[in-house]
Amino acid sequence: MARGRRVRVLPRAALAAAWVSLALVFCPCGAPGAGAQSPSGGGYATTDPDWRFTLHQRRVKVVLLAGSIGAFQQEPYARHLHQWCGNAEIRNLSRVGYGAWQLYEHLRSQVLENPRLPIGAQGVELWMIWNGGLNSAATGQRSNHYIRRAFRDAHRRGIRVVGLSLSPWGSLEDTRRWGGAAALETQRNTRRIVDFVMGRVSPAAALGPFAEHRETPADGPWRPEEQADVRVDLYDSPLRDRDAPVRDVTAMRALLTRDGRWMRTVEGLDPAAREARLAADAGTLAELPRWFLRREFRGFDAVHPNQAGHRAIAEMVCPRLPASWGCQCPSATTAPTSAR
Repeated sequence: MARGRRVRVLPRAALAAAWVSLALVFCPCGAPGAGAQSPSGGGYATTDPDWRFTLHQRRVKVVLLAGSIGAFQQEPYARHLHQWCGNAEIRNLSRVGYGAWQLYEHLRSQVLENPRLPIGAQGVELWMIWNGGLNSAATGQRSNHYIRRAFRDAHRRGIRVVGLSLSPWGSLEDTRRWGGAAALETQRNTRRIVDFVMGRVSPAAALGPFAEHRETPADGPWRPEEQADVRVDLYDSPLRDRDAPVRDVTAMRALLTRDGRWMRTVEGLDPAAREARLAADAGTLAELPRWFLRREFRGFDAVHPNQAGHRAIAEMVCPRLPASWGCQCPSATTAPTSAR
């Protein structure tokens, strides 16, 4: 039998050190000093029901509530903000497919009823970034009802609110939502949600019959707790294709007069009122391509921004965030923070 080499058995401590060294070499944790995060932290969406804030040195605690745009996994805008704002720890609770109602319920279960949330902790600020409502944009007033409740309930727990409006979305190829008179209703509902988040519209216009659910008179002014503290308009922003060719107004007039759905909306109007409505709606349809997401910012469809789009969102939001977040914003603008 041939003699073999003696095998040296390393002490346990040496083996442990070797494994740690290998882990540091092969761990995909990011560059040294970058504040390595787990896949469910640092601005990336998490599905962990037992999530908690873990970066104790960051005294501004932030949750993000959004649908599939917020849940984007390839450098989402929340990740950029987490990296640029050194005092803020951002936990991304976005969910694919969630509309305003589902996000409101998610806020209640994952945030407001979360015993691990540091409510009342000394020296800690609590914030929510809200970017929801696109998945329920077909029902604008109902969506606003749940967004209003989210803002109200967050404020009552000491959580301040950054409201991000819906971003530009849609395509003329999507004829179900953006064809003929349907496009007018889709854009009205989208704008209704945008205008509510931005604080530009009355309770009656924003909520319709849902205004009756307010604790104050339905037609009374907004209360501070019902509105965002900081508001950022992503809809009328560099994200939209403001230089897209417009469509022919005459052709849009002809399209509407052949659309039974539109014709039903003008029944009973006198000729002058009907002509005024036709001119306004034809003009809206002609301008519609300029309110869609720019092609260079589109991801897999005309709704979801790609990595460049998320970077653009982060660059718009960052300079409008409170000084307490400690943000060092690239391409920062001098635009003032929209705050109440």
